[in-house]
Amino acid sequence: MKRILKITGFAILMVVFVIIGFAIYKYQTDEVLKAMINHDESKLAYSPSKDTIGADGYDYKEYQLQVNDSITTYNYFFKTKKKCKGYVFFIHGSGGNAIYLSNLYKTLIDAGFSVYAADWRGYGKADGSPNYRGVLRDTEVAFDDFLTRIKSDSLKTIVYGVSLGGQLAIKITKDNLNDVDALVLDGAFESAQQIAIDYAPFDFLKNRAKNHPEDFNQIYIGVRDIKEIRNTPKLIIHSLNDLNVSINHGNNLFNNALEPKEFWRTNTSHIMTLRDLPDETIERIERLIQ
Repeated sequence: MKRILKITGFAILMVVFVIIGFAIYKYQTDEVLKAMINHDESKLAYSPSKDTIGADGYDYKEYQLQVNDSITTYNYFFKTKKKCKGYVFFIHGSGGNAIYLSNLYKTLIDAGFSVYAADWRGYGKADGSPNYRGVLRDTEVAFDDFLTRIKSDSLKTIVYGVSLGGQLAIKITKDNLNDVDALVLDGAFESAQQIAIDYAPFDFLKNRAKNHPEDFNQIYIGVRDIKEIRNTPKLIIHSLNDLNVSINHGNNLFNNALEPKEFWRTNTSHIMTLRDLPDETIERIERLIQ
């Protein structure tokens, strides 16, 4: 009997060691899991690229903006070759950078819109590491620069945010209602907290995200801030096939938005509406600003 108990105890101990060893291995090798446990937002929410190739053939200017003593961002103004219909302030998502994603702007530029593409610290040519407060400040400085460059024109101004950039687009619009004529969101987050809940691989991380909203940025929460945008027309786009940001985010943003608003459910990949449905996207945007 004692021998059986010893064997059983040894087996249990080995199982415990295996589980602990696997957990340590998983923690050391899975950057997302490590970021979730340590709440490292620079790695959890952002995937910046330094690749700035991809804007060949476009007419654009690069602007360096001094955000503070240590951060300089690089932003890009793409001019349409047609008679300009309006200006788009474009805020990209967590991956790539403003130049790398320029293929998304092509639809807008070809249709007669000039596009100012905002970038963040850690992205493209900019130094530093992205974080919630930092990318908000970078976007605010870029929007101020955007306004100074179009102030002599009376054309319509559109704030266009995709994925993580959607939260920032909502915040920028809310804070500048007199300067924004329309808001467009594609595959936008409803909140950083909800994304953390969606992506948590284990129940203890999911529950921590649910029960500790103070761990997340409270300066801008899309699903909350959109309630304060009155009169500004809104086009909320979200794909039913979106594997990155659940359609529930789009539903909740739309339900909390005030009129005038439109919800366009698509069947594209994440944030690829401009690329995959160019004609209908332009038609809806033009209708939005008329």
